[in-house]
Amino acid sequence: MPIENFDEIKTYFEANKDAEDVKGYVGGFVTPDRVTSFLESEEGKKILQPRLDTYHSKGLETWKTNNVSKLVDEEVKKRFPGADPKDVELKKLQAQLDKMQSDSARKDLTNKTLKQFQDKKLPSELVDFVIGQDEDATNKNIELVSKLLAARDEALKTEFAKNNSYTPPGTKGTLGAEEEKARAEVAKYMK
Repeated sequence: MPIENFDEIKTYFEANKDAEDVKGYVGGFVTPDRVTSFLESEEGKKILQPRLDTYHSKGLETWKTNNVSKLVDEEVKKRFPGADPKDVELKKLQAQLDKMQSDSARKDLTNKTLKQFQDKKLPSELVDFVIGQDEDATNKNIELVSKLLAARDEALKTEFAKNNSYTPPGTKGTLGAEEEKARAEVAKYMK
């Protein structure tokens, strides 16, 4: 039997949509099987997919907020095992102790070097430049500086001797007045 005026039925359902008998009748058309088959169709996917994406994105952001920092911390701890706070404090104290020992050793080395400089009559301004990592390196540096300064002193003495040499009178062919008289007297008697 064909329906002659479908618009009348449609307007009746729209006008009485809140009535219980209309809700029950229309609800009978909507079954889980029909909804599932509609959602699996292309038209249903077009309606459903944007909602699913929204829920998925929201869920993913919530999960990231709640879990990512924990996972990153756990991975960092796996790759770089963290030290106990006591171990960290112990390392700090050990570093301070090492620095104090190093400073003390350097001070002792500086005092020894200064004494050697005084014994060898070397300029004390060079002490800081000579100090090495240990006593052997410092002694090698002292010897090197001592040799270099001795060679420089010799070069300066030689240069000074060349430029400012003392020439006694009469050796350059010019005799003093008294020597001229004495030679003249000797020459008289020799004739």
